[in-house]
Amino acid sequence: MDRQEVDAALEAANVALAGRRQRQASSFASIELRETDPTPAKWEVIATGVVGLVAIIAVLVAWLY
Repeated sequence: MDRQEVDAALEAANVALAGRRQRQASSFASIELRETDPTPAKWEVIATGVVGLVAIIAVLVAWLY
């Protein structure tokens, strides 16, 4: 990145953090959160557990070998 790109990125970050520009994504995010189902299905819980177990085993195998 050259100096102009860095300055433009820093200015955009400052504008976003200062709240001077309206954040359009916030309304979409709140809609997404309100529309979610509070109770997951049984298969989702099992699938999440299996993926977590496989991830733990993969890390242990990679670490020990």
